[in-house]
Amino acid sequence: MSNSCTGATGPDKEHLAMYRVEKPGCLNIFTMPMDADQRIMRRAYLRKALLPYERFANLSNEELDAIRLRPVEGGYLLEDSHGYDFFLKSSGVTDSEREFRRTYAMMPFEFINVTAADFKWDKYREDTKASKELVSRYIVKFPQFKERGMGLYIYSVMKGSGKTMLACCLLNEIVKRYAGSVKFINILDFLEMTKKGFRGEDKDVQVIRQTGLLVVDDIGVQLDKEWIGTVLYQLINERYVNRLPTIYTSNIPPEHLKLDDRITDRIESTTFAVKLPEESIRRETRQQDKRRLLEEIENAP
Repeated sequence: MSNSCTGATGPDKEHLAMYRVEKPGCLNIFTMPMDADQRIMRRAYLRKALLPYERFANLSNEELDAIRLRPVEGGYLLEDSHGYDFFLKSSGVTDSEREFRRTYAMMPFEFINVTAADFKWDKYREDTKASKELVSRYIVKFPQFKERGMGLYIYSVMKGSGKTMLACCLLNEIVKRYAGSVKFINILDFLEMTKKGFRGEDKDVQVIRQTGLLVVDDIGVQLDKEWIGTVLYQLINERYVNRLPTIYTSNIPPEHLKLDDRITDRIESTTFAVKLPEESIRRETRQQDKRRLLEEIENAP
């Protein structure tokens, strides 16, 4: 039995997802004949919708064609190729919540809207496949990393290699997909917040220390002051004890951080290292922007 449905102008992607792709030998219930463009549009929609759900995040094209997905209150109802139903609970992140969290995260203004698609791995001359795969896996399976308190340590010696931008891309992608608090803080700004006293009693300091996902930018550049080790240990140890994931950026490899052994041990044990090439893509990007500006001025009437 085939229950198919088409509209006068063609069904949209949400409607297509509610039907299986009609194929010989497949489950012939709630199917619809689809052309190549419709199948591509339907698969893209399903992959995006299923990204937060580990069990269904990496289905093959054949598997996607054999399921159907219906939005219901509180999430989705997925029916697999055998006719079994699975309720997929929504992350509960609304557009307004997403925008508020992203703005409140205190990211640098130039990176407040960047996403994974904006980070151009192909700009590097060096092979970045392993780092790219690790970053993608962290986004897709963030709930599992978060449960174990695991973050990332993004580093390269070269300034302008894209470390801060990549961290903001990660933050924005996670904000889009999952509920929870996020913060971005440059390490020198954090130390400035705690300079008057290092007991960590300030409300803003406590919010940073206890946020669900924290980006600590430029770890390792802090000045050599007696009280700094205490402040950093309080921050990193509290997140370590409470299994709160942290993403670090640094110009220093994790094994060469000149910090208290207790601090470096906690950082290394709770992060996966992401090595970026020793290339300044920031300099190259600015040069391209300048050339583009000159062309615009030259061609202006």
